[in-house]
Amino acid sequence: MKILYIVPIILLLVFLCYQISKEGFAKVEDQLPSKFVQYKSIDSLVAIKSGNTQMSLLLESKRNIEIFLTSEYNIIVSGFSGERKNSFIRLDADGNVADTLILMSRPEDIVFLKGFIIEKQAHQYYRWSFNGLKTPIRITTQNSGFDWDDEKQSKQLSDIAKQSKAVYVDYNFDSPVPQKKVGEGLQTTQAVSSYAVITYIIGDECFQFYTIEDVRKYFSSTYLQEMSWNNLFKRINKKKSADEEIISTPNIMYKYFQRLKLEKVRFSGGGGNAPGFTKMLYPGYLFTDVIFKNDTLKLKEFMYLDEESHASMVEIDGKNIGTLSKNKVQPVMHINGYMYYTNDKLQYALFTNNDQKLYLIK
Repeated sequence: MKILYIVPIILLLVFLCYQISKEGFAKVEDQLPSKFVQYKSIDSLVAIKSGNTQMSLLLESKRNIEIFLTSEYNIIVSGFSGERKNSFIRLDADGNVADTLILMSRPEDIVFLKGFIIEKQAHQYYRWSFNGLKTPIRITTQNSGFDWDDEKQSKQLSDIAKQSKAVYVDYNFDSPVPQKKVGEGLQTTQAVSSYAVITYIIGDECFQFYTIEDVRKYFSSTYLQEMSWNNLFKRINKKKSADEEIISTPNIMYKYFQRLKLEKVRFSGGGGNAPGFTKMLYPGYLFTDVIFKNDTLKLKEFMYLDEESHASMVEIDGKNIGTLSKNKVQPVMHINGYMYYTNDKLQYALFTNNDQKLYLIK
């Protein structure tokens, strides 16, 4: 008779344990506070308005967008829309699109160097960022035949380092065709030779200097990174080589993350024989206030939250909420944080939630 009592008790305990573990795993969705109901999704709307202010998408690119501020407080925006189409947009101080320049070229053949736009393979450049002229100018080449001696090359490198306001370095290789066998002699092959092409600006002129000298003692990797840095949202973190960090701003205030049902997500390994791994992620919405002058834009965005790590810069009430991502598959699109830029000379602001998107606020 005892077994008749024991079996139901065991079944009841098993059921209760299952329910408790299920509750612990699923975790009931966060109930959205009423004050966040009016927030607008940045993913679905063309424009978001608040009072006299509107935020709209200015540019979407297939590569990271570059931004440069001229001495006249014009902002030059560079993006790549695909099919070799490179777009350059000039914004005036009021946030109006003053002009555009379209170049049909591979993006890797374009160098945006301190506002100068350089087409490397065509050996031409544009001063359009500064004067609006769309006619290309031929680049002056130096030592393209490699006929300068070592002393002359070294002096030229030293002069470039002292005089130029902008420098970009490419490393190339020559791989000669093997010499044909002649008679009974051995077939000979010339060694692969490497050389550097230094594109640099002096005044308003662009030059390309070819050299087999070691240029690293004249131009460090950090120096070259700073020369080609076109980003108003981030700065180079000099404490960590080649690293970058978002410039914090009081104009962005993260308010709330609404967690939906917890998901167990399996990720593939990072390549090779790397094993896969499992993460517990909360899908949900990040609610954020973006302040411009006297108006506050209220935004929400769907993303995934990993509470076990803290790689993102997003803090709510002074506490880092975890690591955010836009997807749950490899490669993971991490979200470090939102970015915002303006200054006293501009009547507008720039905003982005993605290095390949740019929003205009005015």
